[in-house]
Amino acid sequence: LLARPTVASMNSHPSLSSPHSDVLTLVPDGPAARERLVEELKRRGKACVLSKSWPDSDRLYSRAIELLEQEQDDDAAKAKAKADLAILYSNRSLALFNMSKLSESRELAATATTLDGTYVKGYWRLGQACAAMEDWSDALRAYERAAEVDAQSGGGKMAKALGKEVGKCQVKVEQERLLVMEGKFDGPDVTAPAVEEKKTSATAKPKPSSPSKPKPRSKPKTTTGDAVKDTDADGFTQSDHVRGYKIVDGKKTSYFHHEMTEEEKKLIGDIAPKKLDASAANVTSTSAEPVVEGTSAWNKAGTWEEKDITKWSIDTLSSTLLTCSYDIPGTDQTVKVVKANKMAVHDGGHASVAAVRGKKRYIYEFGYELVWELSSAGGDADVEMKGKLILPDIDGTVAAGEWHDVSDFSVDGGIPNAKRAYLLKHVRDGGLREIIEGKIDGWVTLLKATY
Repeated sequence: LLARPTVASMNSHPSLSSPHSDVLTLVPDGPAARERLVEELKRRGKACVLSKSWPDSDRLYSRAIELLEQEQDDDAAKAKAKADLAILYSNRSLALFNMSKLSESRELAATATTLDGTYVKGYWRLGQACAAMEDWSDALRAYERAAEVDAQSGGGKMAKALGKEVGKCQVKVEQERLLVMEGKFDGPDVTAPAVEEKKTSATAKPKPSSPSKPKPRSKPKTTTGDAVKDTDADGFTQSDHVRGYKIVDGKKTSYFHHEMTEEEKKLIGDIAPKKLDASAANVTSTSAEPVVEGTSAWNKAGTWEEKDITKWSIDTLSSTLLTCSYDIPGTDQTVKVVKANKMAVHDGGHASVAAVRGKKRYIYEFGYELVWELSSAGGDADVEMKGKLILPDIDGTVAAGEWHDVSDFSVDGGIPNAKRAYLLKHVRDGGLREIIEGKIDGWVTLLKATY
């Protein structure tokens, strides 16, 4: 059993306001009670890590460490406590790392590696803390040691992640080495005399820390009156010749403008755009190579050309689905589709046929909600059950003979237990469903024959 907290223990723990104060202030009355308390602290600490409640996880792991560091009864208990302590120190390192207490996180991770040199996560936490402090050399050593331990005892489970961190640290270490060689330092210039520093700091005015606003661009000055330069007979100002202007066909243009010679114009020919009419297109199409089937006269190369057939597809597919009916063998019952409602999925559905270098591609995608009824001989008055069957993806990815996915199958008022197997067999998984799939395959054949 666990003893109630004493007044002294309550005063020694500032965590009474914590939601975990019930375990943080408990004092175990023996080894068994201590072991149970440690397990509870570890369980709650893990939950706090998952919910990213870092201060609470730190307090819980700290209390567990405090209990485990007490004297153990035998060698086996001491060995187990040492391994558990390595994990707890590593977990505390994680909590403090996420609380931006990097120096303490680093110390705790180093303690974890000392307690258990085969614990990979201890080295991982140490590498994390060192990298966050930009101590790339120590981070590299920690990650390399973690990779060695992982390969020896962990089966290489963390090899990929560790390899990535090792590579990153190697780059940073090499960059630091080059900076040292070039004499570039991030810290203050330690070679400057202290006296000069004081003098400079005393005479120099402090600059404002806020970012300076960009100065507005000054407007170009305009000259008026006598300041305006007179133009010459060709329309140039005195500075235009310097800027590279010249006159071509009576117009002032850039110096780099090239006017074609008569010989060049003859070589190029008449390149002015001309309007094409339908008769010219027909003559050209009949005299030149034949047009690829399924493409227009303007698309002789047979590249991508697409025709929208959405309206035709919706009309024909809806009417096809309404013809689905199945007579259940050995009974006088019939199940049939009475409504085919196009769904709003896939932006309401679409269909098109594309011609790509002489080959046709049929692109369609629809979703349908099919309302079915199960009735006995005698007409609509004898409808026994009705429900819905939803096919959300009727598209070209389903080959002929394959069945489309059903996202929902329902019966109005719920499926009676006595009829469940019967309905699944003859409506959802066979019978009517098989008729529906066959009708959709027939519609696809019609689509390809029509277009």
